[in-house]
Amino acid sequence: MKSSSILLFFLFLFLIFYLGKFIFLPLFLALFFYLVIKSVTTKFLISINSRCGFNLNKLKATTLMLIIISILTYFLWIILELNINTVLENSSKYQKNFEKILLYLSIEPLNALFEESQLFSSLDILTIFSSILNSLSSFAGNFAFVIIFIIFFIFEENHFKKKLNSVMNSSNLKILNKINHDIFFYIQLKTITSFLTGISTFIILFILENDLAPTFGIISFFLNFIPFIGSLLSILLPFIFSAVQFLNFLEPTLTFFLLLFVQIYIGNVLEPKLMGRTLNISPLVMIIFLTVMGKIWGVAGMFLSVPLLVIILIILRNMRLTKKIAILLSESGEL
Repeated sequence: MKSSSILLFFLFLFLIFYLGKFIFLPLFLALFFYLVIKSVTTKFLISINSRCGFNLNKLKATTLMLIIISILTYFLWIILELNINTVLENSSKYQKNFEKILLYLSIEPLNALFEESQLFSSLDILTIFSSILNSLSSFAGNFAFVIIFIIFFIFEENHFKKKLNSVMNSSNLKILNKINHDIFFYIQLKTITSFLTGISTFIILFILENDLAPTFGIISFFLNFIPFIGSLLSILLPFIFSAVQFLNFLEPTLTFFLLLFVQIYIGNVLEPKLMGRTLNISPLVMIIFLTVMGKIWGVAGMFLSVPLLVIILIILRNMRLTKKIAILLSESGEL
């Protein structure tokens, strides 16, 4: 009875998320970026405040960090837009190279595949990158709602804490503080490893003279939050574009293996070492949740899927009544 009730609850929750996408998607994006801002503020600004003698309280420090990140995001957006526009200007060259690759691949037994499917032959580089630029412009316009939510989160934080202190007893507050600590710990480290992934990707592609080095560096930062598929795309997209740009074996091969090394080292060595443990989430559960969130919220849902799943698991394992559910969601069966 309890299991069926929990299943119905999650089905109802996903239905609400799907129908309320227009409000829940910017709300959860804002919550994610708010947690990132708070994590960075706690990690860096507060320590600078104590060492340098600045008189910054948490509200001032968080507001300052929001301004800094907003300015940084704006400049990254300008770089991204300029980089894609540069590619659009040279799209005829990339299109010719792409057609040469298709001509080279159109041999037996691949010839039958290209005859049956017009997918590859109908691809147009100009159309692809124009669509990407339009999508980014649309997202930038909607991001204003996310900023508004973040501002409200910042100014509501102190009042929210007072409300919790009034309605919750000390034992529940300890559980809530533990949940809060674990969530911030995950967000802090994931942001650091994502930043390292983005910087490493940019440096490698810049050295290899890839025309989309800044774009792939920025994209890799966000893709690092998406398990399995994110790492795969962070390697394959630069590899494919490198093949189209250079039309040889050296640069694409170096791109593939160097980015593969970055993903393996950061994802399988550095990240578990910094966290002290793996995420301990069942890969099957992760893929299912990733697919469902991708279905109801698109790419943004895939981006949010693991942070949301980690937060859900942290909450479930810290509550006495839901520990069994957390065990079922875990990879090892231990918490």
